[in-house]
Amino acid sequence: MTACACCGAEVDEDGALDLDLGLPARARGAERLADGNVLVGADSAYVRCVLPVELTGDLELWFSAWMRVTEQDARRAAASWGAESLRLTGTFAHDIKPWEGLDGAEVVAEVVEPGAPPDLVAHPLLGRVWDRDHVLSAFPVALPISIRQELRGPWSIERTAGTTPHLAAEGLKFAGPGRTVFLDTRKAPGVSARCLLQMSLAGAPSVPAGQRLLVEDGVELRHSLWLTTIRHEFYGHVARAGELLIVTCLYDDPADHAWARHVLGSVRYRA
Repeated sequence: MTACACCGAEVDEDGALDLDLGLPARARGAERLADGNVLVGADSAYVRCVLPVELTGDLELWFSAWMRVTEQDARRAAASWGAESLRLTGTFAHDIKPWEGLDGAEVVAEVVEPGAPPDLVAHPLLGRVWDRDHVLSAFPVALPISIRQELRGPWSIERTAGTTPHLAAEGLKFAGPGRTVFLDTRKAPGVSARCLLQMSLAGAPSVPAGQRLLVEDGVELRHSLWLTTIRHEFYGHVARAGELLIVTCLYDDPADHAWARHVLGSVRYRA
């Protein structure tokens, strides 16, 4: 495993991303066995396992997860932790977005690599390849890779590596070291793209011609202007008839102007 320089998340060299689902709520305060990999509580018992989910783009998502088992099986797992003979049946102890109904699903786990936690070998998410961007868009954590983030309505944009999504008053925000993106979607049925853009630019700061760009691409207008102050500011707009996306990028390093233009250029509209 290697740690991403942007956010510290672990990326396996052969294309795997590790995410920890945390402890089940009812497992808190339970007796910890096998170095904390087995939990036995008053009315529940859990075993840590790995759920390897295949995503498009030759990427695997490895969840550190928990399965519910009987107390007898939990103590058996603790006594033979990491042994190749260890095989367990139980139920999954998590719900994971964007999927529904996973908590309580019947699962089977067995040790694939001696000395390691058992892998889930029977689980509703196994046996198919899931869309990488749709799945990873659901995780509000910094990722060491860039993904296409789904936004409200038909819009999507690239969420660049190392940025974490947050809900903000004006819409959605991606934030990372030295970089922040604010996203605001607006609807105005019956208003042309040009009028929407003009309305949005009312009161915009005056900048030299070299710090402003307008591109017309069929039914779409893409406009940007940028300021070079102590903190660099980039304001982008993508306008279509009745639809507008505002992309504001703030960054500390002037070299990240290219990054801001890339973010704006990554906007897509799904008709």
